Amino acid sequence: MQDSNPETLGWMQGFPPQKNKTIRFNDGSFYQWPQLRWTFSNIQQLVPTKSVWRGDKAAVALPKHDLDFEQLIITTKNGEQLSWLQALDNGQTDGLAILYQGVLVHESYHAGCKPHLPHTVMSCGKSIAGIIAEILITKGVLNENAKMSTYLPEYKGTAWEDATLRQALDMLVGLKFDEDYFDRNSDVWLFLRAGGMVPTSPNDKGPKTLVDYLVTVEKQGQHGEAFAYREPNINAITWLIQRVTNTDLAELVSTHIWQHIGAEHDAYYMLDSIGFCTTPSCTLRDFARLGEFVRTGGSEQQLKSDYIHRLARGGDQSLFEKAKLKAMKGWSYNGLWWIRHTEKGNKVMARGAHGQFLYIDPMAEVVIARFASTEQAPSYLKDDINMPLFDTVIKHIEDKLKNN
Repeated sequence: MQDSNPETLGWMQGFPPQKNKTIRFNDGSFYQWPQLRWTFSNIQQLVPTKSVWRGDKAAVALPKHDLDFEQLIITTKNGEQLSWLQALDNGQTDGLAILYQGVLVHESYHAGCKPHLPHTVMSCGKSIAGIIAEILITKGVLNENAKMSTYLPEYKGTAWEDATLRQALDMLVGLKFDEDYFDRNSDVWLFLRAGGMVPTSPNDKGPKTLVDYLVTVEKQGQHGEAFAYREPNINAITWLIQRVTNTDLAELVSTHIWQHIGAEHDAYYMLDSIGFCTTPSCTLRDFARLGEFVRTGGSEQQLKSDYIHRLARGGDQSLFEKAKLKAMKGWSYNGLWWIRHTEKGNKVMARGAHGQFLYIDPMAEVVIARFASTEQAPSYLKDDINMPLFDTVIKHIEDKLKNN
């Protein structure tokens, strides 16, 4: 495989870096590949960000006990056998952390990713928003069955006017949106430009902020009839949450999550031109801590311990099937989390473009946090490696327990 390690290739090294090794946001080089492998661990150098405060308490150390995963052989869905390192390399992995019952049983970093560097988790951020929504629903601040426009009048005349909050959380909203990452003129690129997630030029037309963009999204089809993953639902929910609480998203995540997971570092959100929080970044261990928080409900039960079990029940598989996602056949979706249904219990996961994963197996008590910077955006393109890798990890842990 072509060497894409940013340290080997010399991206952004030296003072100043060489012109042909410089990465910038405004010229789009930050999102080219292999420059992307540097970008995801250094986004704060390129765009405005806002911190998610970890609080003033000491970080909670993760107990460690290595379980020798490096000896494993991964058999891909195509029948190819890969060594552990080959599987990580072929999946263009940046970092991998595995927790069993809260114990760190594996941790490794690749391609310039380091323990102290926040890494972009892309739309795994939607699942963080799902946690906040769940907390506010439980507290009675939000009603999951209420129409979204009752909370946010700006949604009148848009796709969300008559959609309920629960339908948005489960991606059952009928909205007009072409999410083709391979076509830079599609709706998703208009959305990304409005959110400041990709650069714009003076000739670009369309909304300049996420707020301006969201009020243009039209309804298409009927709500509640089919699963349809659409990125704008995430920001439609976070705008609503911020309006109802009169609190910034970064502050909400800090107050309700980050100050309760024993985080070592602040997390960060990218911002659009008026300060709307978009894409989050965090360190690998803190990403794993987030997964453990979801799995257990938190040490002080901020989240409720049954949250993971309600998530793991999954959503309506028949509605999910209508999306015809071949890589996710038999899956479902619930509360901004992907649910993988298996014979050994359902797996709960946050997943984001370019291979980000927070994979939780409630029955096995395992959390897998994965950072990546794959060449192509759709994360399912590496599922033929990643799903067997995750299954092999969990089987290895179960085998170790039997022998002890």
